Amino acid sequence: MVMRDLPFLQTRHSRTHSDAAGNVGRGAYSNGSTGVNQGERGAAHVRPRDAYRDVPILVKPPWGHDISLYFFSGGVSCGAFVLGALADLVGGPRRRGLARTAHYVAFAAMAPCPVLLIHDLGRRSRFHHMLRIFKPSSPMNLGAWALTVHGAFATVTAAHALSEEVELPVVGPVLRLLPRRVLATGGIPSALTLGGYTGVLLGTSSVPVWMTSPLLGGLFMASSLSTGAAAVTLAAELRRGGHGDDDADEGLARLDLVLSAAEVAVLAGYLITSGKAVKPLLNGGTGLLMAAATTGIVATPVLEAVGLRGEGPRKGKRAAVAATVTLVSGLLLRYGVVFAGHTSALDREATIEATKPSPHVAGWGAHAI
Repeated sequence: MVMRDLPFLQTRHSRTHSDAAGNVGRGAYSNGSTGVNQGERGAAHVRPRDAYRDVPILVKPPWGHDISLYFFSGGVSCGAFVLGALADLVGGPRRRGLARTAHYVAFAAMAPCPVLLIHDLGRRSRFHHMLRIFKPSSPMNLGAWALTVHGAFATVTAAHALSEEVELPVVGPVLRLLPRRVLATGGIPSALTLGGYTGVLLGTSSVPVWMTSPLLGGLFMASSLSTGAAAVTLAAELRRGGHGDDDADEGLARLDLVLSAAEVAVLAGYLITSGKAVKPLLNGGTGLLMAAATTGIVATPVLEAVGLRGEGPRKGKRAAVAATVTLVSGLLLRYGVVFAGHTSALDREATIEATKPSPHVAGWGAHAI
């Protein structure tokens, strides 16, 4: 499957019965009559350019709940794996427990991703067929490979971490022979690709709210890292039961704060650079989703900053609250962006505006203006 095969990259014009000038098309009688008045068909206008003024140029994207959940779950797995890998590489023995928790979270969040993606594709063979070639220039193909490679690393690293805590028959001794740092280093590229390619994939479509801003990939990457760290924070708090290493807790809390602040900055940039195409993100049901997501994303750094000033069990509880808000906001963000594309694709004027020749758009030279 290639990008041009997606229905929301195709136009509706090829399926209409008459052209812009009201000429006879498919379904006409042999004498040239269409069988209905041109006024009823709505194709005869004083200006031919107005013939399709009420007809959307794009088809509504088919992506819905499956893809929204896949984007979110894959992002959490990405962020958790990167955090665990960094703990393996530079955290030392003190953060070994944190690294194991992160790898468990990465595996748990990755597990439903293939199911969600294959369910959206409709047939298992379609996912397999995308792996027959490796085409980095195609975000869809690159994403299929990223999910496959990341899934392998997430599974092996989680099993390796488990083998350090419990005795696994047969595979345990083999897993313990694998060097942790090699696994961590090797898994980071595919994890980061999985976290960011989803936004790039949407950006390569023709849907205005997805394609206008160059920051959608960056937004999804920032959200992946922050939600992944939040999931690890929440899981670590649950495992410790409120009793943990204060130094490790504070280090993770500070990292959460930095990642959340970065997500706020990228979200603001995305909304600003979307221009007029931002309208579906501000109105209707998707507007409510984005308002809730934005509120949570902006509130998270404040909650985390307050949490850093706490002591003992109260500090852990505040961190857990902030982590929960981050995860809910990340899920709402994916839903808001994906479903805003449905409305945006049917906005004819927004499509025309977004696809105007511009020296800032790839493929258009300054001479095209």
